[in-house]
Amino acid sequence: MKHFVLILLSIVITLNVHAQTPLTEAVDFTAKDVHGVQHHLFDILDNDQQYVMIDFFSVTCGPCQDMAPIMDSIYHYFGSNEQELYVLAIDQMFNNAMVMDFEEEYNTHYPAISGIEGGGSMIFEDYQIPYYPSLILMAPNHEIVEQAISVPETTSELVDLLESYGLITIGFNKIDKEASFEIFPNPASDVIRIRASMAQNLESLKIYTAIGEELILKTKTAMLNNNITVDISFLDPGIYLLSVENETGFRTTKTFIKR
Repeated sequence: MKHFVLILLSIVITLNVHAQTPLTEAVDFTAKDVHGVQHHLFDILDNDQQYVMIDFFSVTCGPCQDMAPIMDSIYHYFGSNEQELYVLAIDQMFNNAMVMDFEEEYNTHYPAISGIEGGGSMIFEDYQIPYYPSLILMAPNHEIVEQAISVPETTSELVDLLESYGLITIGFNKIDKEASFEIFPNPASDVIRIRASMAQNLESLKIYTAIGEELILKTKTAMLNNNITVDISFLDPGIYLLSVENETGFRTTKTFIKR
């Protein structure tokens, strides 16, 4: 009966469509995720100088479940919490075991704090979150720069928003002109074209999923008029990494989105 009431409450809260935190400044917290790793918000903001995106969610919330693959792609796309963006999920009312079941079912890898053992319910109260899913973004200076990010339908929507704050993905590299290339169109549906800044042949070209699974390998590839076309029509929609090594042995990696 108690379980049923929690699920019903979750549905009611999800149906509330007028939601955002009224706060403009971050409220500090220290909490352990479901795997026992401690997360101290102000350490992340002050010492690591990272932006922090918090996904306030519930394991029984349908839109939260739909959004989980997008959040996981964002987590990997922006460097798995090791670069400029720190992704954290906070549940409102469930225990560690149920949040871990959520992680397993939806194959998520970003840290999640449960509502009960992790103290997520208190963080919900501190941030005055009226419903879920509710996404907020805070800057290293503690300002909450996005009080209510619209629930994204695609990964690219969220990527565009985060990149507007100057956040760099794992596919960005500062490289010399001889090694530089661009991918277009991006996002793409059927093919991508790789255009080099100057004439060169490629020693290898590899495409990986966001979690590192190699999908395509081309070797000793000549570029025609500094361009090469790669068929990606068979790929599932999502974020991918394109890694290119030129004749001099210089390797660089960029990201692209498959629609």
